[in-house]
Amino acid sequence: MSSSPPATLPPVRMKQDAATEAVRTGVADGTSVRRLAQITGWSVGWVSELAKEFRTKAELPAQQSRDELDALQECIDSLSGLEDSARRRILAYLADRFGTR
Repeated sequence: MSSSPPATLPPVRMKQDAATEAVRTGVADGTSVRRLAQITGWSVGWVSELAKEFRTKAELPAQQSRDELDALQECIDSLSGLEDSARRRILAYLADRFGTR
């Protein structure tokens, strides 16, 4: 008999006013859109648009998505099995693509 991981309950969707305030606070704290969506139970698209609106109103600079950075780190971590020259070529491409060095 195989053991499967325990089922997780879907997040409870906050009422819109509470979710809006959570997103406003999260934007100020630098919380990722994905994390805010998990916390509030609302879609990533809804949270993303609201966060963008709050950043604009507060004249905060647009920030690179933390989700994007996490995905990039996962990609980099997966390169550990490659030869050094192949890894360097891929990392150079990603640095050019994401504007970092």
